[in-house]
Amino acid sequence: MKKEPSYDLEEIKELLKKEETRYITRLARKEAVSLGYADDEEMVREVLKIVPSDFFKTMPAEKSIIMQDVYRYYDKSKKLYL
Repeated sequence: MKKEPSYDLEEIKELLKKEETRYITRLARKEAVSLGYADDEEMVREVLKIVPSDFFKTMPAEKSIIMQDVYRYYDKSKKLYL
C-alpha cells in the first residue's frame, strides 16, 4: 500500500469539472444515488471538496491493472471512501 497518491488530485478535479472530460461509472452513479446524491453535478460538487489530507491509500483496482487512490471524506454525517 502506497503512502502517497499516484495521481494529482487537482488535475483529477479539473477533469471532473468539465462534462466532456468526466467519467462516472454506472456503479459510482448507483452508489451516489443510494447515498442521497440527486445527480452527477451534486456528486461532483462533493468530490471537488476533497483535499490532499483526505488521502487514505493507493491500491490496485479490482478489475484492472491500474492503481487507484482512495480518499476518506466526511459528507455531513456520512464517511465516504472515494
